[in-house]
Amino acid sequence: MQRHSRRQALFHGLGLGLGLGGCASIGPGRLNDDQLDYARVIANSGKRQTLFNLVRLRFGEPPSFLAVSQVVSGYSLQNTAQGNFQINPSGAVNSFWALLGSTQYTDRPTFTLDPITGDRFVEAYMRPFAPASVLPMIDGGVPVDLLFRLMAQSVGPLQNTHPLGGPNRSGSPEFLQMLAWLRDLQEGGALRVRVRKERDSQRVFVTLDTSRAPRLRQTADQVYRLLGIDPATREIEVIYGVVPSTPRGREIPVLTRSLLNVLYAVAAEIEVADADVAADRAAPTLREAGSPRAMIVIRSGPRVPDHPYAEVKVRDRWYWITDEDYQSKLTFTILELLKRIAEGGRGTAPPVLTIPTG
Repeated sequence: MQRHSRRQALFHGLGLGLGLGGCASIGPGRLNDDQLDYARVIANSGKRQTLFNLVRLRFGEPPSFLAVSQVVSGYSLQNTAQGNFQINPSGAVNSFWALLGSTQYTDRPTFTLDPITGDRFVEAYMRPFAPASVLPMIDGGVPVDLLFRLMAQSVGPLQNTHPLGGPNRSGSPEFLQMLAWLRDLQEGGALRVRVRKERDSQRVFVTLDTSRAPRLRQTADQVYRLLGIDPATREIEVIYGVVPSTPRGREIPVLTRSLLNVLYAVAAEIEVADADVAADRAAPTLREAGSPRAMIVIRSGPRVPDHPYAEVKVRDRWYWITDEDYQSKLTFTILELLKRIAEGGRGTAPPVLTIPTG
């Protein structure tokens, strides 16, 4: 009987050990997977929401914006196991063993979506961008021509086209040429941006330094000429507005667009069916003066192709950006960055990801 008691104690101890072993933490493993998964899903849903609102604006419908303010994903994993082995000394026929176990896994994701309305909408979508907020993107590697074509309504005396300008548009013929020259200077390392912080404001300066790229000296001179800048000026201050604050030729006034105006400008170039234009459901497609293609080429049709960069269905018709159009994808990415600057820097908190595990 003493040996029987020792065996029972041994297997009961085994069952207790199995039960405790099932309580190991799953937090690190889930965080490793979910951080990338949620980042990917939030990015893709943001692209689809932007594309959705571009198409709605193209048809004269009001946009709607929802911000993901919080993501809470709670996990629970419970393992139970029990084993026993019993021997009857009086006969083997009454001896038996058993092993029982169960696992319960629970995943309860919760998303908080906040509509951007009221003052938040005014701050994020209707207030023009401050030059000091967006020009540092140039030093960050964002192509200057794509950035200015999206967010600038005018640069010095040169006018970008206006989404409400009609078939003739209102852009200056030299605007795209000036952007192409700025892109050459940027790629040659001759275009620099500096932000100077002051007590209550920020000032931004641009330098066209061709000392290490003398082949670009003529390009820089052409930019100076178009913008009416004194070529002897080492640093040019970029200010918001349409006219310089001083007559000395040392400032570039830039009239920036609001984010809503940027969206309108992109939406105006979306190709729509001729029947929609004929029925006055949408205005004729507009194009930048001197540009053979839209800023972002958005295609449409009854079916979406495989593996698009972004796609959305509106009015029983699919709209998409193809994955093989790098120029459109890059410009759309810059548009998404402008959205984050507008929404994140003007009162909208970024999403919070909370993953309690146990």
